[in-house]
This record gives sequence, C-alpha cells and structure tokens, in this order.
Amino acid sequence: MAATLCAMPAPVTAQSYPDRPIRLVVPFPPGGSSDVSARLLAQQLGERLGRPIVTENRPGAGTMIGNEIVMRAPADGYTLLYAASSITITPNINPSLRFDPRRDLAAISLYIDAPLVLVANTAVPFQSLTGLVDYAKANPGRLNIAYPGMGTTNHLAAALLNHRAGLDIVLVPFAGNAAGLTALMRNDVQLAVDSLASATGFIREGQIRALGVTGEQRAASLPDVPAIAEALPGFETTFWFGLMAPAGTPQPIIDRLSAETMAAVREPTVVTRLHDLGFEARADGPAAFAARIERDFTKWGELVRAANIRID
Repeated sequence: MAATLCAMPAPVTAQSYPDRPIRLVVPFPPGGSSDVSARLLAQQLGERLGRPIVTENRPGAGTMIGNEIVMRAPADGYTLLYAASSITITPNINPSLRFDPRRDLAAISLYIDAPLVLVANTAVPFQSLTGLVDYAKANPGRLNIAYPGMGTTNHLAAALLNHRAGLDIVLVPFAGNAAGLTALMRNDVQLAVDSLASATGFIREGQIRALGVTGEQRAASLPDVPAIAEALPGFETTFWFGLMAPAGTPQPIIDRLSAETMAAVREPTVVTRLHDLGFEARADGPAAFAARIERDFTKWGELVRAANIRID
C-alpha cells in the first residue's frame, strides 16, 4: 500500500509550477510588432514565475503551424501559445481544418485588445465614413480595399463593413501590412484596413487619411478619428493577442499563469510599451477570455456564412 502511494504522481499545484523553462510558441515571424509584444510578455512572465520563458517563432499557414504545435504538446504548462484573434476566424473559413480553439486549447488570459483603422488614399472624393458609404453605393465595385491576408481580422473587418453597410467594395489580399499600405499610397487600391501600429505614422504625416477605427470607441492614439460605430451603430471589430495552453492543462497552472499575466499587464512600463506599438493592454481571466473566444467564433461564423467567405 505504501509502495502504491509513493508511485502516485504528486498533485499539480501553483506553488510547484514551474520547475523548468517554459516555451512560448509565437506563430509570427521575428521582428514585427506581434513578435515584440510576445517577447515583452515572455520577459515579464519569466521574471514573475522565476523561470525563463523561451520564445519560439513558428509562422505560417495563417498561424496554424504554431497553433498545431501547441495543441499537440503535453498539457503540462511548459508549452504555451501566443494566440491571435485569427484562431476564431480560420476554422470558420476553412471547414476542412481539424481545429477548434474552444476544444483544442485552454484560455489563460487576454493580453492585448486593439482596434484596426480604416484608411483611404488622400485622392479619394470623400472625407468621412459617411461619404465613403454614399460614394460606394453610387459606384458599386469601383472601390478596392486592401487587407493583409485571407482569414485575418483585417479581412473580416473589411467584409463586415461591406455586409453591414450594404456595399460592394472589392476586397484585395496582400502579403502583409506593408504591401497593402504601399499599394494604397500608390492609389492601386483606394482603401485599406490596417493596424494602428502600421498606419498611425502615415496618418499623422498626411500620407493617408483615416476614416474610422473599428473598436466600439475612439482609439487613445487617434482621438480625432471617429469610431466606425458612430456612423454604423453596432459595428465593432478588434484584434487581440492572448495566452493559451493545450487543452487539459491542469487548472492550478492555468490560474497561476492568468494571475501573473494580469499582474504584468498592470505594470506601467508594459502599458506604455504596448501603447508605443499601437496596442492596448487588457487582461481578463480564463473564463472571460474563453467567453470572448466563444463570442468571436460565433460572430465570425455568422458573417462567413452570410458573405459566403471560403478558402478554396
């Protein structure tokens, strides 16, 4: 009987975790704002947990390469995912994927929640979102809108604008934010949905015109730019990053990581650094983050079906 008890594994507790380095899989290439924000979180969490957190960049397939690495890893808290909001989109537009973030991953905490911005070439014959809607309705199919890749939040934000306002703006994918903004400034496309991190500098220099941000409220970094919801009530789209683990990770580990993430996000230096990157710091616990994933998954699924968006 004593031998049997000795052979049983010790219960997982927040106090005993972690006892070795942790791997954070980042499904983006190194060097961009997504990678920089992930490394900031890794540094802060590592200091709080007393163990190094090693970032591993595994980009590709619309973040699915990194997502799959984590969902197949042992559920022991030593492989984590720097998850992006696209995980709620990709399974909806590609039904052949055997991936569901609600089933295959465990929510730990939201980390960043930020709006996108709708921008226009300065030569367009309208100055506001209302002007855009009027012009687009009078000239169906005449406007093009750039977005950085199929299945991104930018893509679905552009599709949502068409759907909610009853427009026929042509959606044009580009290989990243920089390519789309370059095409916009050349007037190859007239509109783009981009991140604040990519677009704010060009907006302030007058090279492109901001028509609206996609959050429920105006962005702190662009207070003079209205929210799209001011002209289209109920319109709201933000992209987020958060921390997730393989499904089945013990709850004490989830709770410990969540508590430390929320503490890190309250650090003034973290808030300032994220603001400089065009992001807004926001941390929620596992239940709130899981509810957000569920809500976004449902929202984008409804839009994908209504707009017939698919990856061939």
